Amino acid sequence: MEIQQGYSRVAKTLHWLIALLIFSEYFIGITIDNTGWKWLHFQVGSIILILVLCRIIWRITHVYPVMEPRLSRINKMMAHAGHHTLYLLMFLIPVSGLVLAFTKGVPLDLLGIHFEPLMKPLNYHTRHTIKEVHEYMANGIFYLALLHALAAIGHQFIHKIPILSRMLPKSWSKFIE
Repeated sequence: MEIQQGYSRVAKTLHWLIALLIFSEYFIGITIDNTGWKWLHFQVGSIILILVLCRIIWRITHVYPVMEPRLSRINKMMAHAGHHTLYLLMFLIPVSGLVLAFTKGVPLDLLGIHFEPLMKPLNYHTRHTIKEVHEYMANGIFYLALLHALAAIGHQFIHKIPILSRMLPKSWSKFIE
């Protein structure tokens, strides 16, 4: 495989689209009891899961840039751990949401496709536990994504290591140098 300096256009698009949807979904989720937007939360979560699966397939099948050599060993370890955790949460949060949706025992529509109940309804305590885990993971990804963004900004502007510019469109480079 060849060494690449920046991320591909597809990788960048998936990254920013998923990030935008995750932050939007987080705010839909924390206001869901007051807005009645459960249907929107479910649809956006399903789209996130599809995009994350596309992103994982793209990542496996395409060349990605090597880790910035000027980063310290501990920074590289933290970056790997953070990325793996983000990918895990990007997958598990929508899956846990789907489990909650499909275990209500009622028909539902997912991206225009009608589904009859796939499972018997779970008891209250089990559903409540799954819902709490779903919410804890959502809080976790929100704060981990913020930390991820702050780390990229800090490396770019304080340490002068071009981490952020590798993930931004090339046309934006004049604004961050």
